[in-house]
Amino acid sequence: MHSNKILHAIALALPLAIFGCSSNPFIPSNNTSTTGNTLPSNASLKQKYADHFLVGATADSGSYITHADILKTHFSSMTTENEIKFELLQNVEGEFTFETADKMVDFAKANGMTVRGHALVWHRQSPDWLFHNAEGEPSSKEDLLAKMNNHIATVVNHFKGRVDAWDVVNESIMDNGAFRTEKEQADDQKSWWYGITGEDYIAEAFKTAHQADPQAKLFYNDYYNYIPERRQAIYEMLKGLVEKGVPVHGVGLQCHVNTERSLNPAHQSYQQTIANLEQAIQLYASLGLEVHITEMDVSIYIGGNKYEEKDFYTAGNIPEELKVKQAERYAAFFEMFRRNSDAITSVTLWGIADDNTWLSEFDSGRADFPLLFDSEHKPKKAFDAIMDF
Repeated sequence: MHSNKILHAIALALPLAIFGCSSNPFIPSNNTSTTGNTLPSNASLKQKYADHFLVGATADSGSYITHADILKTHFSSMTTENEIKFELLQNVEGEFTFETADKMVDFAKANGMTVRGHALVWHRQSPDWLFHNAEGEPSSKEDLLAKMNNHIATVVNHFKGRVDAWDVVNESIMDNGAFRTEKEQADDQKSWWYGITGEDYIAEAFKTAHQADPQAKLFYNDYYNYIPERRQAIYEMLKGLVEKGVPVHGVGLQCHVNTERSLNPAHQSYQQTIANLEQAIQLYASLGLEVHITEMDVSIYIGGNKYEEKDFYTAGNIPEELKVKQAERYAAFFEMFRRNSDAITSVTLWGIADDNTWLSEFDSGRADFPLLFDSEHKPKKAFDAIMDF
């Protein structure tokens, strides 16, 4: 747990020196304050939080067009939800398809938004040709790293100067603190990255991305940071990378929560309280890393996705008390984010409005309403709650 004092001082000083410069797109400028009592009644989210952090939203290949008015008015950052993931850009080896992603990135830049590329290396949405050769045998370590490096170098160089931050590696740690491997029971939870290369792929991915675009911010992104074993394992991994001089600049904390204290009933003993997330933010920031909240939404449901139809809500029958509870939950998180804005430089909602959210896309057919704007693109009580303090 205790690091060499000199290394720790370097780890703290260098990133903070870099992040403090005015050219960092994730550090809000203090020269154009729009917060406080001088805000007009129709102020936007990005105006409200201009002195604290960027406020972002995730868009897909359709919503950046259909929800363009909300994006342009309220958000200072945009994340590509799926369009920059591996299988979308290079599903067939050697064949890159940038057209859709280019249009999204160009839209964001034309409207003054920073862009987050999500995600370069992930155990899901990665084509099988990465992990197996033509004969169906597992790729060698050298072969897989070469394929990965070629992809990262090509993609990051293609978007050089247009994508400001990258989720370089996504979700490599499991709930028990171990690295995700190829031996996981569920196919969509396996990680051939670690199974073939060990943890070497992580440092290699960051180095390759940095070489392709030295100005881009590079992040490790993960979820369930309220589970102590997982939170600590992520910290130890990042600490090791920083001490080795690997160019990791920040950590992205997903924040898929609900109106109660825990997202998943299996984790009742490790609940996502405000205090737990704040502890994670401060722990990672102690390494000198920039912190981004990367995937926030507040589900109106408690627990998992298997509910009977009688438990489903529609946009027209959500109880008023549930809307208030959701608003209070958003307000509590944003108050904490503001309190820690010396470490947090960006907060991103995973979606734009309730008519387009990943939480409504499960096989159960249950619609969810987790965002700040409703299905008709109107501000909700949750929006008002984070604008009113």
